[in-house]
Amino acid sequence: MKNTLIVLFLASIFSCAEKKDLSTNPLDYITDITAISIDRKTEPYTRTLQYLDGDLYWWNSDRETISVFDLNAKNLKKTIKMERDGPNGLGSPIGFFVSNPDSIYIPTAAYELNLINSKGERLSDYDYYNYSKLGIVIASMTRFSKMIQTNHAGGFYLGLRDLENVSQSDLNENALQEYPPILSFDKAKGTFEYLEFRVPTSLLKFNDFIDFGLTSSSKSILLFHYQSNTLYEVDFNGVDFKEHQLQSDLMKNFSNQYYQSPRMSSSLEDNMRLMYKYSENFGLAFDPHKKLLYRFGWPGEEFSEDIDAMQFSATPIYFTISVYDGSDFSLIKEFTLPRNTYLAHHYFVDEKGLNLFPMHPDNPEFNEDEMVIHTFDFSDLR
Repeated sequence: MKNTLIVLFLASIFSCAEKKDLSTNPLDYITDITAISIDRKTEPYTRTLQYLDGDLYWWNSDRETISVFDLNAKNLKKTIKMERDGPNGLGSPIGFFVSNPDSIYIPTAAYELNLINSKGERLSDYDYYNYSKLGIVIASMTRFSKMIQTNHAGGFYLGLRDLENVSQSDLNENALQEYPPILSFDKAKGTFEYLEFRVPTSLLKFNDFIDFGLTSSSKSILLFHYQSNTLYEVDFNGVDFKEHQLQSDLMKNFSNQYYQSPRMSSSLEDNMRLMYKYSENFGLAFDPHKKLLYRFGWPGEEFSEDIDAMQFSATPIYFTISVYDGSDFSLIKEFTLPRNTYLAHHYFVDEKGLNLFPMHPDNPEFNEDEMVIHTFDFSDLR
């Protein structure tokens, strides 16, 4: 009887594993659910979040605070206040990047990268004004994968958005050489430097604005073009790079129609409907634990005039996840998440997998008094 039970148990495991591998339902890959009570001082929507060593840092932009949650204890650990004025004044923060619990870098609208400690005390500030050739400020936001990246050896990498603001008529090879997309920061020296990498001319064929989402692996920075399947793998020295075309059956409806349309003669609502008619990449995240690359996107959908497309700017009704092998970026599997469930632009990777937040404002189970995290493990797909 004991041997029979063991055989049945093993058969059940293999049966479940096979079913999981074949499943096209992303919810079948949820392996953990975390719920944390929050109060009104924690905003249910954020533009910047970051996981570090068991803690989740969450930016409350309206309150100008960072909430730090202990995910193991499932409670609020501390709140860091970012002062606007005074000796610790930061002005207008544009996100954050946590190097360690007592070293938090804050990019601001004053073209500075400020360093504060866990008490919100300003320790240093670094001016990058002369490195922003078109006067575009640098942000560190999870939204559209704009977070500062690190090589874990004292070097930071910040995305420069100058190319996004070059007009179509001036977007040529000279512009690509003039405006580098990555600015490096040496935290030991406190100095900035452009990486040698320049956007290849192959990207000019899309004839629209050029901007990227960023993530990093253990050996390179990954830049992902918002309006195509083009991924650049750039070594941390900024010299060598590879261009990849990510395969996708869901993200293939890219178009220049929005950029070439006479938007000034249309209403804002019509422009939004036109923009969301086509595909757009929301960003990407590299999983160093499972050696996977996660891609987030909007596949494109046409909305009728009775639907308010304006609401989709912050909280799209759904998004897609494409899972790629982190070694060669080959496609493993793709999923379309259920509507009105998960917050787009809200994600983090930890030892257990990819974490998403089922806190969409139109989710009938959404509770403003609770932060809920779903952990997805896609490692068995390989």
